Amino acid sequence: MTLNWILSVVLFTIASSGSPGPNNMLLTTTGANHGFARSLPHVFGTGVGICLIFLGLAAFGSQLLQNETFRDVLKWGGVLYLAWLAFKIATSRPDTSSADGDSAKPLTFFQAILFQGLNPKVWLGGASGILSFGSSSEGWSALAMSSAFAVLFAVISMPCAAVWALLGSSARYLLKSTRSLRIFNISMAALLLASLVPVVLS
Repeated sequence: MTLNWILSVVLFTIASSGSPGPNNMLLTTTGANHGFARSLPHVFGTGVGICLIFLGLAAFGSQLLQNETFRDVLKWGGVLYLAWLAFKIATSRPDTSSADGDSAKPLTFFQAILFQGLNPKVWLGGASGILSFGSSSEGWSALAMSSAFAVLFAVISMPCAAVWALLGSSARYLLKSTRSLRIFNISMAALLLASLVPVVLS
């Protein structure tokens, strides 16, 4: 494990977790509807959930994702759940006159952890990352390298997630009316659905 390896993981994590995807679309929506502070349990739950999944992949290698049945259940189960979530976001009825509104409540810490298990992007990204960075090197075992990758990715992904929540929270001050917030939610729901296209086509 060298400094170059760590730097490579950092850049990979920023590119992966900083790009638009189900987590970031949901975090942006949460920030806009509920503010940055109420998005933080989702941010931390996302990091912990990702770490747990990546550690599982590190321990069991690629056996899980080599199972075609598991891949199909993960893929289509995740797509259906995220499509339902997009529908809930699009049809929520925000009320800017109250502190929290009438929109869907933000994910709790534990809900955010469980959400990662239904997010195909996390599984596919974890598998590709572990294959790329988890090989043994300089006396480190593949398990140790993969575990280090999982922890490092999770730690770095949380600030990236927080940025998306902060973007949503900043937009909150521009979305003064119920109508504008509803349009924002519909737009986020559409982007959430769009983020599933690569998964469906894979």
